[in-house]
Amino acid sequence: MAPNPIMIPRKPVPRRSEHHKPRRSSVSEWQEPILGGAVLVLLGAAFPLARKWLLSGAGIESCLIVWGSRTESRVFPSIPLWTVLATINLIYAISSTSWLLNGLFATICWMSIGLTSLFQFPKAAHYARRALRKTLGKHPHFIKDKIALFNLPALEIDTEVDGLMVMRGVTISLSSLTLVVHGIELGLKLADEIELAIYVDEVTVRLFRRIEVGDVYANVKGGKFEMTFSGLDDPVDDAASADSVFLDDTPLLRAATAGSEGFQDRPKLRETLTGVSYIRDSSAKAGFDSVQSFSPDDEIADQQYHDRLTEIRTSSAVYQSRQQVRQKAKNGSGFAVDDEKDMRAAVSAELHGLPSVPHPPSRSVRVTTLQRLSPPYMRRFMHRLPFLLRLLLAPLSYFHPINISSVNAAGSGQWVSQLLQQQVFKEYAETNLQLRKLHRRISHWLADANFCLQLADIYGLGQVPLSTSFDIVAYLKFNDVMAYRTEPQSGTIRQVVRLGGADATFTIPSFLLPHHEHIVPPKPTAEDEEEIEVEIEESTSLPKAVQAERELKRTKKDETEITMSVHASLPASCDQSLLNFIAALVKATKIIELEKEVDEVDTSSQSTDEPATPTSPTNFDNDTISIASNDSATSRLKTALPLNSVKDVASFKLLAKNIRQNLKDGTTSNSIKEFAKDLHQQTKDGMKKAVVGGLVNDRWIAKLVGKTAAMLQKAQGDVGYSGSIPVALGMYRSEGTGEWGTKILP
Repeated sequence: MAPNPIMIPRKPVPRRSEHHKPRRSSVSEWQEPILGGAVLVLLGAAFPLARKWLLSGAGIESCLIVWGSRTESRVFPSIPLWTVLATINLIYAISSTSWLLNGLFATICWMSIGLTSLFQFPKAAHYARRALRKTLGKHPHFIKDKIALFNLPALEIDTEVDGLMVMRGVTISLSSLTLVVHGIELGLKLADEIELAIYVDEVTVRLFRRIEVGDVYANVKGGKFEMTFSGLDDPVDDAASADSVFLDDTPLLRAATAGSEGFQDRPKLRETLTGVSYIRDSSAKAGFDSVQSFSPDDEIADQQYHDRLTEIRTSSAVYQSRQQVRQKAKNGSGFAVDDEKDMRAAVSAELHGLPSVPHPPSRSVRVTTLQRLSPPYMRRFMHRLPFLLRLLLAPLSYFHPINISSVNAAGSGQWVSQLLQQQVFKEYAETNLQLRKLHRRISHWLADANFCLQLADIYGLGQVPLSTSFDIVAYLKFNDVMAYRTEPQSGTIRQVVRLGGADATFTIPSFLLPHHEHIVPPKPTAEDEEEIEVEIEESTSLPKAVQAERELKRTKKDETEITMSVHASLPASCDQSLLNFIAALVKATKIIELEKEVDEVDTSSQSTDEPATPTSPTNFDNDTISIASNDSATSRLKTALPLNSVKDVASFKLLAKNIRQNLKDGTTSNSIKEFAKDLHQQTKDGMKKAVVGGLVNDRWIAKLVGKTAAMLQKAQGDVGYSGSIPVALGMYRSEGTGEWGTKILP
């Protein structure tokens, strides 16, 4: 075979696509826009239609998009160029047929020209941010495509409840249409001795996509020793809020500032690469002085912005509590945390002792003041066209499903124990030894611990209909439901309940929306009540009669209702300590019920019976002597009467001895009366003990609770509850239609 020829490698010829694009000179960069602008001016001068096209903004926007496509910085890069241009000019062609549509199109188009210029031309965006930072100072901050707001005033809630809401920072991203709220703190005074504190580190609102909420920690605080806003005795100064929008000194701000002093002075835990370090800050305001105003330079301003966000994150109550739990676990004196769910329960226990609003600002604005800020003509316009409100809420609710990482609702066991003492045990535990023992067992399990209900991976969606014939519906889905019992002193965390999930549905009448008083049901009259009463009397079905009775009660109170339906997904697992607590609580409630029933029967019998007449002295004397002198008779009477203790027998013998002594002294009549009274009381007490002991059996209750728990561990399906939340209709009829005018589009 001939040898293979020697192959001489050729120099590879690069493909056209591998060549880099030649860099255009700065002269060509300026020549093309100038040439295009000159062509547009000539077209506008020569043709009236071109002039109209340019004045509407469609021509300039089209040229900017073409230029952005050439420089590879075009807006909407995922959409083809000719599709964007055709859409803009088609909308212009349709809008040009009407002066109203043409004016609306021109307004939107010129605003789009400004946004397009800021997005496509970095120099224009740089000069705009620099000018805005110099002009507006330290209030809004412009960083790249973001607008940041810090030092926002607090929102005072002065409607049905008193409360204070703080948002430590807000970031608006123009390129992604995203709003991020940093460091939300909310304190609500629900009652004189109940307060709700809510902490959320971050909430992200992606416009027309979804709303994402991080871990939500809600702590219910009861009693003066736990509450932040316990001493709000000053009246609300409405005159001050009417004169000025922002208020510097209010009872809520003073209470929040006084409550946050201990938190701001405590050592702050900062997480570093090597572990955890302690840094002490004098105050939150002193830590923010270095970043009050942003630098005009983009890089320095961006660094200051991120430093500010880091300060907000590391000084939040949730972050500090989480680091405190980790530090205690590292030292061996805190909770033994196994996973993220246990960490959330431990953080909830750590948050319970902190103030409800740890970072109160120096100024606030009230909700009622914000409600009065809209001009009268705008309120009249919205009142006459309530359909516009539904037209706005329908897409907003549909395009904004809510995703929540977790909701952790915690409460103190000591407060729950006090509620049980006030509402359940009351004075019954003072006179019943068995109830006192049960109360001690229940209090021991509650008082030394905190309890946390944890709902993980929550999905929510609301639907606002365009037609008032349908109700507003809100859905909630919980993928995981747990309950924890934490003991801070011993550092133990125990999961006492675990469910497979849950879901909830709320149905809200449409007439509860603002400006919808024209469809609120009229105030019920006496004729309406009589019709329902006749319907009850003539009803042949028991369920219908019960429903009609409920409707009658609601009509008399002039109320409507929000329907609530909650379902828990089985199987469910329960801890043994929880089962013991439930068994003790069930037994205590049954004993209290029987005590009430026996007392009611005894009271009624005493009021109806006549006083008994004494028997013959001779016969009674013989009976008395035989009882006193014969031990066998005493034992037979002891067996007949339910005397269940040695103390009762001893007291009975002492009674017999006193009667014998009185017979010798000649006071037979008084002895007979005392003997009859004591005998009746001891008989009643013995019968009560016998009845309670027979019906309330520890073994039977424990067996019942154990069987129920074992059945729930293997059961499949859902178990639920449906109820209603009453809503008074008087306040929804208060808005008169005379001064606002009649409805145009209801």
